[in-house]
Amino acid sequence: MSNTKQVEVNISGQAYRFAIAPENEAALLEAVALVDEQMTRHKSGPAAKGVERVAVMAAISLASELLAVKRKQREDGAIPVDAVRARIRELNDRADEALRQYAHVGTGAPQSQA
Repeated sequence: MSNTKQVEVNISGQAYRFAIAPENEAALLEAVALVDEQMTRHKSGPAAKGVERVAVMAAISLASELLAVKRKQREDGAIPVDAVRARIRELNDRADEALRQYAHVGTGAPQSQA
């Protein structure tokens, strides 16, 4: 028994049905809205001569935007999330150690030597 859901969407006046995992529905609907917007924009343009041409123009437009975002991310020197998480763990460990070493300060309790 598969855990999929049937979702029907409308893109440029045409109905499409997708079988997706329920947790992916919001992402699908967001993507559909973006594709529909691009296809509607290209459909009303002077170069629109058929659904296939409009779909290709919309796909190229979306791919171009995606590549521009990826290029900007590379140029900005985006830090990988895993590296950031590792650094945060390291800093937390150091902070915990410092707290253990200085926990006695201000309490009047003697410092234990480990």
